[in-house]
Amino acid sequence: MIGGVLNQGLAGMQQSAREMAKSAEQIAGAVKTPAEDITLNDISEPIINMKIQQHVFDASAKVVEAADSTLGALLDIKA
Repeated sequence: MIGGVLNQGLAGMQQSAREMAKSAEQIAGAVKTPAEDITLNDISEPIINMKIQQHVFDASAKVVEAADSTLGALLDIKA
């Protein structure tokens, strides 16, 4: 049970990291040449997605932390 929760937390962290990397590529791709201006429309959605994914990553990390803490407490009780 705890292992499944731990795996889900890790999977959430990995998925959000991939999404943040994709958004970073989109932002970097919006920079065309120094002479061209970047419009807010070019980068607004990737920036918003990065912020959302940051929250998803943080929440998933808390899930991992809680599972680790629970596992540690169970091991202490068993010992």
